[in-house]
Amino acid sequence: MGDYYRQFLSTMSGADGYLPTSPDEMNQVMMPGVALPLSTPPMHSPYPSNLGYFGGYAEPAIVTVPKASKSRRRSAASLGGNLDQVKHRRTRSGCYTCRSRRVKCDETRPICDRCRKGNRECIYPEPPGSKGNLGQSTTKSKDGSSAQYISPTSSNEGEEDDTEQETKLRTIPDDDEPDGLPRRESMSILSQARRASATSPNVTLANIRQASETPSQEGNKSASPSTSTVTTGSWTPAGHPGIEVTLSTGGALDRQPLPRDFQTYLQFFRENMTNYHYGLAVDEDDFFNSELPTVAIQCEPLLNALVGFAAYHVTLQNPNGQLQDFLQYYNRSVTQLLSLLKRKETHNVLVLLTILQLATIEEYLGDWVNLMGHQKAAFEIITHIYTPQTAMQSSIGRMCLSWYARFDNIVALMGRFPTEIPREWFTTMIAYYQNQMASNPTELRWKIEDRSARLRLISYDMSTLYARGSRKQIAPTDYIYEHNYLTAQLEEWKGSWDPMLCDQKYLITDFTWRRPLNPNDIVDPYRPGLLYDHPLFNNSVIMMEWHSIVIMHKSQSPNISPEQLFADLGGHAFTVCELFESMEYWPDLPTGTLIAMQPCLAIAGLFLQHQPNNNMWLRQKFALLETQGFPRKL
Repeated sequence: MGDYYRQFLSTMSGADGYLPTSPDEMNQVMMPGVALPLSTPPMHSPYPSNLGYFGGYAEPAIVTVPKASKSRRRSAASLGGNLDQVKHRRTRSGCYTCRSRRVKCDETRPICDRCRKGNRECIYPEPPGSKGNLGQSTTKSKDGSSAQYISPTSSNEGEEDDTEQETKLRTIPDDDEPDGLPRRESMSILSQARRASATSPNVTLANIRQASETPSQEGNKSASPSTSTVTTGSWTPAGHPGIEVTLSTGGALDRQPLPRDFQTYLQFFRENMTNYHYGLAVDEDDFFNSELPTVAIQCEPLLNALVGFAAYHVTLQNPNGQLQDFLQYYNRSVTQLLSLLKRKETHNVLVLLTILQLATIEEYLGDWVNLMGHQKAAFEIITHIYTPQTAMQSSIGRMCLSWYARFDNIVALMGRFPTEIPREWFTTMIAYYQNQMASNPTELRWKIEDRSARLRLISYDMSTLYARGSRKQIAPTDYIYEHNYLTAQLEEWKGSWDPMLCDQKYLITDFTWRRPLNPNDIVDPYRPGLLYDHPLFNNSVIMMEWHSIVIMHKSQSPNISPEQLFADLGGHAFTVCELFESMEYWPDLPTGTLIAMQPCLAIAGLFLQHQPNNNMWLRQKFALLETQGFPRKL
């Protein structure tokens, strides 16, 4: 892993420098650009230029990333100034919101200036003296002696110099703890779990140092417990032999000696989280519900990222939820991941999963600049440990590819540049699924996977075409030809479904759960033929995605008038709205589905007729989505 990503993570965990996260901040440091508002259609030209804003997301996304500024120390040296003149102190008493956004807090109470201007929730940590020393915990051993466990984010100093060596991780500890379990107890139990891993095959932490170990500078080594013995098993992820991960049995998670807060959030994850929370329409291996939590127990950065993601959703459901309830796990994950990267322990599937999980959290928080940093790091790892062929040989490899490819394609579409991953990865994926279909002609899962992979390949070709057009790397006539070709490919995809995927007996026609229609409703969510029941529910999801992709693609047509465009795309937009409300009211809807469909609804909203009823309906749906975990702004 290059120095770029370690420096990037340092900014996320509280070191000097930060990247802007809000549109207002980005406009101050980036090249001026035109963001497309939700209320107007895109403009057209032979080379489409409106994808600086991707309609599938609620905020303008300007993705030109400025170079990170050099440290104050280096800048002072280059100017010949005295280092003492530019020494600054960074305190630990700023509000949690400014910490999460990596901006300077003026510490005005009760509401700091940045939170007041941005109308954000402003929460300050409690004074350190109110809870005693959270930096370390003392537990009694069998002989009565005491042993200390140092928190990875603890420090004996109240402040740090920004002129320290750049290689030292400077973290901002979260002083507030979740209800029910102080962090010192939490970290002690984690240490006990690591010691237990030496003797129990079901309690393994994969080659991770003590969570209490803190990266230290040369010449200033901090005392930390010794590394635990690691038990490795026989499961080797495809594509990188020698990196082994022990997979526990399905019920082993409940028996792990994890802290109570970890157990609570992992239980919530298993019972409530699905692949739809990750924006992925297909998970035939049940990776997110079963395999990911099991693997996470073996890697502390991944465990903290996963627990933090679950805590985020729990916080949203709690009227009294606080920002720090989930940020402490997120910050700890970043800190531990950075520690791994400094030890060069980077190219393995556990680190890849940690990065992808952190990228998902960034997407929920609307921080697209940070998401791009994770995406580039994930690309380096996935292409190192896998090939297009070996990625398809295991369920975890296939999901890593699908998970990464989603971020890769979204970032490419927003930024109007080519995807990082080559096309061969997608064609190999399709070939694999088609071979499985030939070998197992009666299994639905392979037909569902193949259908999704073919649509993903079309999306890849779309992003490539838009990138070439924006850079004037293709003649206008050739652009029109390729655009029309992709339009035909989209229509062909819709008509090429396997007959088993069109079984009418799974269409929902019984609406005993029907609610009375509201006079302000703009759609009839109970129209027969909209929703499919399980196991073909994916039909409804992927059709909603298809309509939104058609909207996005045709909006890039260079030879169509705005009037014709609205006429052509209005029907697609209306169908998306019908499907969304049908899913919303369906009692058997898998959790997280509406969150996954948010991009589809957002882009459809661009081409829905602008009438008072339609506008109010959209506002209500977006408000609903914000309560379910997809905020338009943090």
